[in-house]
Amino acid sequence: MSRAMVIGAVAAAALLLWMQAGQGGADDGDTAYEAPDLFDQADALFQEFTDMNSNVSPEQQGRNLAAFMRAIRVGEGTLGQDGYRTIVGGGLFDDYSDHPRAMVWIPRINDYSSAAGAYQIIQRTWNGVQAKLGLPDFSPASQDLACIELIRQRGGLRLAMNGQFAAAVQKCRKEWASLPGAGYGQREESLARLQAEYINAGGQLA
Repeated sequence: MSRAMVIGAVAAAALLLWMQAGQGGADDGDTAYEAPDLFDQADALFQEFTDMNSNVSPEQQGRNLAAFMRAIRVGEGTLGQDGYRTIVGGGLFDDYSDHPRAMVWIPRINDYSSAAGAYQIIQRTWNGVQAKLGLPDFSPASQDLACIELIRQRGGLRLAMNGQFAAAVQKCRKEWASLPGAGYGQREESLARLQAEYINAGGQLA
């Protein structure tokens, strides 16, 4: 990649951050959450520019991504049949028309959390990704699309698709507190367990 392309990628990432700055909404707790920064955005764009000639087939890339998303659900404790309607703390919601926006006090982190759904997305993150993608609701399909975008924003999408599992986890660790190395003071799954789940779900390591 030329120097001009790198500069362009960084500039585009800066523009994305500026556009998303007003999408956060009111403070909703979740104070430990670290949003993607300029370097995350630039890295995501850099990967998209440089990954045009992957030797992984499109079919396997799809399987790898699905397996990576399943590994996230394993970590977040939402792999069961009710995962897509789970509220942090174990509650359930029934209306998929919007994020449930329920504030739940979590003693172990001494804070409220609005995390919900299969990927335990907090409401201010949902506000941003919903507006960005034009998602119509909080249905399972919309949650899956939001998850893919959150992985991409962290610079982990191409890594996940190409089977670079550990590297993708490293990129996404600030998005999901259960990933190893997240550092939010919450329970973190081991890389070995998540990788085993990934492989069992059809993911292939690079």
